[in-house]
Amino acid sequence: EKPSMAAELAKCLPGPLKRADGYISTSGGIVTWGFGHVLRQAEPGEYDARYEKWRLEDLPILPEEWKMLVSESCKKQFAIIERLIGEAQEIVHAGDPDREGQLLIDEILDYLHNEKPVRRILLNALDEKSIKKAIATLRENRDFYNLKQSALARARADWLIGMNLSRAYTLAAQRAGHRTTLPVGRVKT
Repeated sequence: EKPSMAAELAKCLPGPLKRADGYISTSGGIVTWGFGHVLRQAEPGEYDARYEKWRLEDLPILPEEWKMLVSESCKKQFAIIERLIGEAQEIVHAGDPDREGQLLIDEILDYLHNEKPVRRILLNALDEKSIKKAIATLRENRDFYNLKQSALARARADWLIGMNLSRAYTLAAQRAGHRTTLPVGRVKT
């Protein structure tokens, strides 16, 4: 999930470390990383150009199929991840051991339509003993499907609330004579 985590993990794999652009190779495997949300949810206007202008008659905006897009700042690293997944025989998911960490990596795998075996490493600490113990006890990534779904539900609910209520409240304020944008959301509220 992060370059620092990847470096600590790579140190615990067999063989000499060889750093490359966007990954570290060892005789025990290749370790790469993301930077938080490598993918982002599409904005309303990326679903339909009519949503670029805020209008009350367009609300609520309810995507029939959710779109994910590669974040502009992550395009280079995403290309590296995509190439490495294409070359891999097996993938070990090393996102943080929480719902968001599960989703960050799973959404990349889903976006790339990965069908290769995926196992999950749960790293609660980055010291050598903890990492080696976690490597020895890899689990099937599918065991964490519900954790991913929980994170996905939260992300989509945040999008629905933020995109729709921010527009509704802002348009209502403008009708009342205010010239402001009123962002509404779980974190902002």
